[in-house]
Amino acid sequence: MRTALYLMIASMLLFFTACDVVDSTSDRSEVSNISENLISQTLERGGPPSAGNTIVDIAAGNEDFSILVDAVVFAGLDGALSSRRQLTVFAPTDDAFIALLEALELTPEELFVEENKDLIRSILLYHVAPGNRDSGAVTTSDQINTLQGFFIKVKEENGSFLVGNDENGFAEIIAVDINASNGVIHVIDSVMLPPSENDDNGDNGNGDEPADQSIVEIAAGNEDFSILVDAVVFAGLVDVLDGNRQFTVFAPTNDAFVALLETLELTAEELFAEGNEELVRNILLYHVAPGNRPAADVVSSTRIRTMNRSFVFVDEENGDFFVGNDNGFAQIVATDIFARNGVIHVIDAVMLP
Repeated sequence: MRTALYLMIASMLLFFTACDVVDSTSDRSEVSNISENLISQTLERGGPPSAGNTIVDIAAGNEDFSILVDAVVFAGLDGALSSRRQLTVFAPTDDAFIALLEALELTPEELFVEENKDLIRSILLYHVAPGNRDSGAVTTSDQINTLQGFFIKVKEENGSFLVGNDENGFAEIIAVDINASNGVIHVIDSVMLPPSENDDNGDNGNGDEPADQSIVEIAAGNEDFSILVDAVVFAGLVDVLDGNRQFTVFAPTNDAFVALLETLELTAEELFAEGNEELVRNILLYHVAPGNRPAADVVSSTRIRTMNRSFVFVDEENGDFFVGNDNGFAQIVATDIFARNGVIHVIDAVMLP
């Protein structure tokens, strides 16, 4: 195991230190871009630092996490982990880091050098998931998306729960539910290494469509979204929602669009008439948020910034979740339809900005 760890980390170190220019078509470059986008969105959405007992505060106050804290500061992630954004951190102990360093035959000082910063940042982001996921949410999950852009798998063995991936191994969860003002910490006994390719389950969250389809492809393959797809085409947003950037889409069903059209006393043809492109585009962009936000992240939020530069607000009522604003709210009726470039949550009404 230590030999495998050494070979993997050594190859990653060589990659980052030997290459001045990274091929933008490579998997590693895509992961780096995803990480930068997600963490910048986390900082943007999070606002000022959360007061007292943040994830960083708790880790800094526990001597078992001293190397983790050093790594977080070195990678420039202390601001993100101190913001108001709710996060779940799988925190390796000092013993976990020491085991990794021994496998690499390195000291922390030798590992924490400038040319290794991107590598360490990527590894740390693989230990952070959006949203506040307590132990119950973690142990009932099969996989959890991370801010690094790749999934960690969750499995149970002899009553113990493990997180990681098939390629590079699993860490045991040894303590849970250390609550912070901006999320929760679960302690693990080894450092998880990201896989070379996304280690997901190959579906869209419902077990139906392959996860390598784009948001547009998934919507186009579902007859309940035919009007939404027509609107996306009309507004010229196909290329945006079919690209590589990660998005969260709150997708109104056909019934939602029909209800809106009846209220407006319009047909779809009249709405999608020349001259209305900007109006439709603005409405659609209000249904799109930057970054991949699974349901756990959405329902733990109070508001979410959208691509039309205004917020949708998240509300809970009798166990149901709604998104919208003073113009009305839509109920979230299905969640976590994963695409290669994000996630779709289905809503029962069209939200008006």
